[in-house]
Amino acid sequence: MTDETEHETEYHLREALHHLGEAQQGDLRKTNAVALEKVSNTLSSVLREHEQDE
Repeated sequence: MTDETEHETEYHLREALHHLGEAQQGDLRKTNAVALEKVSNTLSSVLREHEQDE
């Protein structure tokens, strides 16, 4: 992995953790679907980056 790719991967993982934290602090019934979608998108981005590196 390049330094830039590692930085992007770290960014996306931190973003996923941030979204999960927001969901835990708020009304889960209202934020659950949005948080899950954002985390899903973030994790998909990370997986695509890893696939490109292989």
